[in-house]
Amino acid sequence: MLGALLHAACTPPETPPPDRVVLVSIDTLRADHLGSYGARRSHTRHMDALAESGVRFEQAISPAPLTLPSHASLMTGLEPPGHGVRHNSLFRLPASIPTLAEGMRAAGYATAGFVGAVVLDRRYGLDRGFDVYDDHMVGRRSALVGFAERRADDVVDAVEAWLENAPGRFFLWVHFYDPHAKYDPPAGFASAFASRPYEGEIAFVDAQLGRLLAAIRARGGDEGLLVVLTSDHGESLGEHGEPTHSYSIYDATQRVPLLMSGPRVPAGRVVETPVRLIDVAPTLLRMAGARPLPGALGRDLRGAIDGDDDEVRTAYLETVATQLDMGWSPLLGLRAGGFKYIRAPRPELYDLRADPAEKRDLAALEPERVASLDALLEARLSASPEASPPPVALSEAEREQLRSLGYLAPQVVPPGEQLGRVGGADPKDRVAVLQQLSLAQSELARGKPEEALAALEGIGAPGGIGGPGDVGASGDIGEQGATVEGLRASAALAAGRYALAVTAARAGLRAQPGRADIWVILGIALDDQGRHPEAAEAFETAAHIDPTSARAQIGLGRWYEREGELAAAAASYQRAHEAGEGEAGWRLAALHIEAGRDDAASALLGSLSPATLNDPSAVLRLAGAEANRGLEEASLRRLALALARQPREPRLAVAMATVHLARGEPAQALIVVEGLEPTGSPDLETRLGLARARAQAELGDADAARRTLNESLARADGASDALVAEARRFRATLGP
Repeated sequence: MLGALLHAACTPPETPPPDRVVLVSIDTLRADHLGSYGARRSHTRHMDALAESGVRFEQAISPAPLTLPSHASLMTGLEPPGHGVRHNSLFRLPASIPTLAEGMRAAGYATAGFVGAVVLDRRYGLDRGFDVYDDHMVGRRSALVGFAERRADDVVDAVEAWLENAPGRFFLWVHFYDPHAKYDPPAGFASAFASRPYEGEIAFVDAQLGRLLAAIRARGGDEGLLVVLTSDHGESLGEHGEPTHSYSIYDATQRVPLLMSGPRVPAGRVVETPVRLIDVAPTLLRMAGARPLPGALGRDLRGAIDGDDDEVRTAYLETVATQLDMGWSPLLGLRAGGFKYIRAPRPELYDLRADPAEKRDLAALEPERVASLDALLEARLSASPEASPPPVALSEAEREQLRSLGYLAPQVVPPGEQLGRVGGADPKDRVAVLQQLSLAQSELARGKPEEALAALEGIGAPGGIGGPGDVGASGDIGEQGATVEGLRASAALAAGRYALAVTAARAGLRAQPGRADIWVILGIALDDQGRHPEAAEAFETAAHIDPTSARAQIGLGRWYEREGELAAAAASYQRAHEAGEGEAGWRLAALHIEAGRDDAASALLGSLSPATLNDPSAVLRLAGAEANRGLEEASLRRLALALARQPREPRLAVAMATVHLARGEPAQALIVVEGLEPTGSPDLETRLGLARARAQAELGDADAARRTLNESLARADGASDALVAEARRFRATLGP
């Protein structure tokens, strides 16, 4: 009793809860790239200042190498099986699971969240509890269909605007996405870090963190300000053969920075004891004087901060992206007592104190420890019931945004799939496949489809990358085959290699017939080959599988147009337009132009973004509609403006030449198409050849026209049969 009284007398009174609580999560940030964590070439001055003025947790562990699942854990204090958000894009956090923001709001704080990428869009449920949830993406286009992310400066701009009228007591969450691949820091940082773009992204975020904190301090100084900085996961950067993240649970992706600075946080303290992201929410709620989250597995870190917490925390780890994206085994893991155990088809065991880089697998040498840790993992999984979150329905445009961020983003969890059940190919045996897939995705995102196809070459061939029977056009190739062949089909389509796109799409659909996105790719490729009835069947199948697929509705609309069913075409375009697909808007506007409904066309075009209207495909269709209506001057003006923005773009040049030929102006037509560089597309080369030959023939030079057509046909390997036949028919009209 006397000891307790003396302890109470010596204990300082509780510090009042902080007035302002700021949680910063920096996507894809490795701990060892901060100066305070030992990086020698770091440019993380503002992050390191937080470590100097507060506590640095040396071993902070994320439960998953994926943005949405790990942020769900950060906000709920639960591990992924407990909250049910096991992958990006597929799940919405159940409404029954309380969140950090709800707890802070209940404690009297105004709440605001600002996120940097669509992967944390409000549709996934993390907006619950926030008075303001700013997920409006502007300023950084990663997808043709719209902005998929925004840079850190745009995020800070939005926060600063909110701060102008923010109340004095608030909880603020700010998410920066920039260090995520692809690494493209803004000007200045790009040149300064030309050989280290990932570090350039981190340096840029650090500068914007300084802006953010300065803006917050300008309103109230440091008094009553609690700042917590962490990350959702790290980045492999080639360690263990993984280029980025998602498909392994080594410390390169699971060890993250965790810094805390503010009231009752001792300056310069380092906590060596392993802690977890799931501990952050309980800690912030305790420090804010709020009620704890019911059912949370995370524990308050105040004892660790004060130096009197000897609790040994075991950390759960998982990735089911290997299972859902690739059809391989999932990976589950446990960090306990200085060891990491990974449950896989071939289990792994690492002594993290002696081997922090996880290079020496001890599983075969210590089977008893493996068995003990596996039993501990199983007990942990059995003790907490798995949540069953509602699925999320995404439009094709929204899926394209996620793909543009580097996520393969499966459409659905396959029926009967038991997430987390180990079995199938071991991901560590498929590293070469991951490397080539990552390279292919990167090249395709950079607008280099031929390079993407080269990266995919050999994946799926018997005896090729990934092992026989893994992927390819023969045998049971499974989900991985659908993933690889779908990507191959996308790259082939972008390269104008329509025959290859058809072959790859059909191979992917043999593996997984329910992939609406691959049915759409197949439809587009068939359409571009002139195989319109087959294309219509593919689009109908896609629309049946996924009624929200705007691309399928656009494909059907084009089919109806060809069949003269303009009302049905307009209805399909309208459905796609309502789903947010810009292409549907200009296609519907083109129908209005051709029908003489100019007011309706103008209103519709006025609702579309300049980027959508400046797309060459939009220009071509709208200019074609004007030409069909007899508005040739308007058509030529539209094409001329587009060519001024994109000089000598072959498709625009062919269209402009066609209008000139229709007006009896072959000399102007020839000027437009002369001297164009080879396009690499057999179809486009054939169209260019036809346009040149027609202009030459109308100018009276039949010999030149024949030579042009002969050269074009010699390079037409891979062009559609319809185009080749048209070129041959025109050559025949020129005589011998």
